Amino acid sequence: MTQTTLTPSDAPALTTSLPALTTSSVAHPDTWNPTHQALLDNDAYLNATLASLSDSTDTRVGELDARVSGVEATSSVAVQRAVSLDWLYRGNRVAFELFTPGYTLIDLAPVPVTGGVNGDDSLDVASTASLRVGDYYVLADAGGTAALVLVSAILSATRLRLSANLSRDWAAGATLSRSSLDVRGAANAVAAVGDLYLSRPINIGTDLDGGAVVLRRTLNAGEARLYYRDAYQTTWRECGWSVRRQGDGVPAGFADYEYMLPMRGDGALRLDISGEPMTIQHLVALGAPTGLGGFINPSQRPATPVISAPAAAATGIMERPTLALAGYSSPAGNAQAAVQFQVSATADFAAVLHDSGELPAGLSYPLPAGVLAVGKTYQVRARVRDVAGLWSDWSAASAFTTAASFVYVATPTLTGPAMNAVDIPEQPTLASSPFAVSVATDTHTASQWQIRSAAGSYAAPVWDSGTDTVNKTSVVTPAGKLQPGQNSYFLRVRHQGAARGWSDWSNEIRITTKTQFANVIGIVLAQTGGGAGTWRRIDENGNDRVTDASFFNTHPIYGAISSVTIDGQAMVRIPAFYVKAGTLAAGPYAGRRFWSISDQPLPGYTLHPAFMVDGAPVAQFWVGKYQGTTDGTKLGSVAGVAPAVDLASLTLKARAVARNTGGVTGFGLWNIYQLAAIQLLALIEMGGADSQSLIGQGCVNEMATQAVDNSLVAQATWRGIVGLWGNIWQIVDGLRTDANSRYMVWDRNGNKTYQTTGQTAPRSGTYPATFSIDSGALHDLSICFLPATGDELAANGSSGDLFYQNPVCIAYHGGHARGGAGDGLFHLSIIESESAVTGLAGTRLAKV
Repeated sequence: MTQTTLTPSDAPALTTSLPALTTSSVAHPDTWNPTHQALLDNDAYLNATLASLSDSTDTRVGELDARVSGVEATSSVAVQRAVSLDWLYRGNRVAFELFTPGYTLIDLAPVPVTGGVNGDDSLDVASTASLRVGDYYVLADAGGTAALVLVSAILSATRLRLSANLSRDWAAGATLSRSSLDVRGAANAVAAVGDLYLSRPINIGTDLDGGAVVLRRTLNAGEARLYYRDAYQTTWRECGWSVRRQGDGVPAGFADYEYMLPMRGDGALRLDISGEPMTIQHLVALGAPTGLGGFINPSQRPATPVISAPAAAATGIMERPTLALAGYSSPAGNAQAAVQFQVSATADFAAVLHDSGELPAGLSYPLPAGVLAVGKTYQVRARVRDVAGLWSDWSAASAFTTAASFVYVATPTLTGPAMNAVDIPEQPTLASSPFAVSVATDTHTASQWQIRSAAGSYAAPVWDSGTDTVNKTSVVTPAGKLQPGQNSYFLRVRHQGAARGWSDWSNEIRITTKTQFANVIGIVLAQTGGGAGTWRRIDENGNDRVTDASFFNTHPIYGAISSVTIDGQAMVRIPAFYVKAGTLAAGPYAGRRFWSISDQPLPGYTLHPAFMVDGAPVAQFWVGKYQGTTDGTKLGSVAGVAPAVDLASLTLKARAVARNTGGVTGFGLWNIYQLAAIQLLALIEMGGADSQSLIGQGCVNEMATQAVDNSLVAQATWRGIVGLWGNIWQIVDGLRTDANSRYMVWDRNGNKTYQTTGQTAPRSGTYPATFSIDSGALHDLSICFLPATGDELAANGSSGDLFYQNPVCIAYHGGHARGGAGDGLFHLSIIESESAVTGLAGTRLAKV
């Protein structure tokens, strides 16, 4: 008989309840089979669920394995190592490379290469979106070949140009990245011979002596050659390792190799692997050497120095000679950190008569009194140390013999700048102690000043004054000798007596130059009121600055102001400059308003808005040499004629713009920012605001308007700009008042859109006492010399000039022929509407 079976349903579901059997249940298949089917479906459902859970568990375990590996690298190993390294190198600025997310200096995921042809300079990649022109990358393939390449141009979304032709074909499977190292678990990287590594830009500080890199790697004969580049060293420069450490926390088979890194500011690192493969555990960049010592790399020690003074076998040496070395040299390129001199009576230095001890970097040492005796022979030797802590060998001993008596010109001391002074300008003043003679008397006839670079010697100084019979105790360093960029120099001086001759050279002073040699000059309103205010010229630090005519004539801004002819019109070129205004925080004028200019961009300085046109900077503007004149239907600037008057401002503006034809562009009326730039430059040069007293009265007491180059008009001339005040009011574009007498000015980006300010003009007919500092997103009145407060009494003014205003009016500058003492460079009248016509008002031409 055939056995009948039940099978699971097509979609078995879990049944959580079944019919209960009772004594009255019928013994029939229709009673039992539904129950059996439900039980069978439950078995099938549970079996399928168990199989699904097994697959899911396997997947989850695989994922967990991967995550645990990552946790091992980042949380357990890398974090522990980062914390221990941070503790070991505490007090330093630190950058870590632990080859794991969160602790890596690699800033680029590998970009797949699709092809490159030998001899061609282009490379095809999957995407150029993450690549940057001017950056270096590692081009590598699966076969272990790596090449350093520089991107010179992005040609398309998938093609770039390299700085050099490819030396082989590159197929799909290659990548463009920052490293070809094989990163393994637990934060280790295996480096094969030929592998390359590039860091992202890092910053370990700006110390002139630089910092260090510690590389923990396999202890073997392989070489991990370290290179760097920064803003000062734009090509790759190699740094050899100086010391190597083992034990004391370094795993067996590994060593910490410490390299000196003279990198300043933002810079990048590069490793080239050669010799043997190695495993690298970490790279740590530090702001200063560790000072932890270790095995010294003999090839990196400084070269043995040579004694240069006293000269070998010299005789007649006085009591306090200056001991000196010919120079300093380091095969590693490491900066000098120290020098040490010793004096002995014997060449074997069995007994040292005098030891200078470890001195700061330098090449000389003035021997103190009481060491040498008359008529004796002595030996001198020296050694030098670099910033890695490596000492050179002692120099060969050099003999000298003292004089029969000690009568000499005393060795001077450099008294300025201070030792290790930083932010030194281009032309510092060097100063020495007074002339002195030991035992006898003498007359100071001359001095000699010398400057050498930190890496150079006095055999080839940066500057040598020679025998200077004028600048005997102080001298200004000539321009062009010192270089900006935080470069270090050493200075020395010696004195000459009429009878006793030259002294020994002084002590050396080390200085460091500024990042930029900006020419900064400013002015401070030291005291408001008094008729024209009390003004003082200041330097960049807010201290008094003494100047003369030659200072301004050779200044890169003032010296570049020049008269030119453009489109037949006499114009004056005003070069661009940077401006800073505010309140001095410290110094003799703390709490006072100041204005400063610089020929270069410096922190806190912005390009003066007179040099912004349509949102872009310009190198200069030109202003009419003369008050605006009539040139047919155009506004002109020529001598020998009367100014253009009795014309509405819109007409004058149209005539100025009418010059822009036949290829000529940029002409218009002068504007408030151009006037403010001229006012600031003139104010600083004058050293005060009373222009009539400091430059000339001008045409301010006449009944009639004069020709634009009339002798009276020409009294009000500054740097070739004739009639800056007086004769006629000169309409200035870009400034007006609103219905509430608030100033409205053009935006500072040169787009000529009026901005309503928060400054309400003071009462009309007053003398400005203070100037507005109101500013907003698109305006800054602090550089415009617009009155904030005024006084009816001239004696309480700060400029000597008058101010007038009415609501909804445009600006007139300088005063007119009948204005009297109230006219001047800072006279401002905002009193007429745009349509007003008067014989007392004209304007001045300008061009950008």
